[in-house]
Amino acid sequence: MILNTFSTSESPQKVVIAIHGWTGDVSSMEPVARFLRLPDTKWVFPQAPYKSDKSGYTWFDGNDETGWKYKDSFKIINSLIQDLVDQGFKYDEIFLLGFSQGACLAMEWIIRQPFSIGGIIPIAGFIKYKDRFKIDANLENKETPVLLIHGDRDKVIFPEESEKALKLFDELGYSVNFNLVSAGHKIPLKAKNLITDFIMAI
Repeated sequence: MILNTFSTSESPQKVVIAIHGWTGDVSSMEPVARFLRLPDTKWVFPQAPYKSDKSGYTWFDGNDETGWKYKDSFKIINSLIQDLVDQGFKYDEIFLLGFSQGACLAMEWIIRQPFSIGGIIPIAGFIKYKDRFKIDANLENKETPVLLIHGDRDKVIFPEESEKALKLFDELGYSVNFNLVSAGHKIPLKAKNLITDFIMAI
């Protein structure tokens, strides 16, 4: 597993696993952590396990015809969660923040887990397997809050994808909020307060 870490405290009270998007790498999300500067927080930046056919790395490898591989991606998140618990973090002190394909991974991963965590923040994301979302959902993780964020000018992944995610999470009984902000396909600077308040409030 390839990863970097960053911390704003010698004794962090919370931890955020930041999941990069398609063609990203281990360094892609660190600028986000340094911009947010969440107090007493450890950040973990894993790198996706599959090489992208362009540059960087991807959490989902394959295509619609041959199928998609993602089990190694789930294994990385599972391993990180267990490592953090072993370090003394409680499940409700652990958060996932994902951008684009990383947001997809965060949503697809959490609904299949037999436990809740502090929360997930999918930004400019989408649910890949909408037809299986409710079928595969393990509602033992239903106490996980969800903060959906999307740019209103996103032409790569349209905001409607987050609206669909909102509907699916809501129908399953999750505590979910959707915020549409003025931005394209990126992590909006205007989302700083939304993200900070969500993580610090838990």
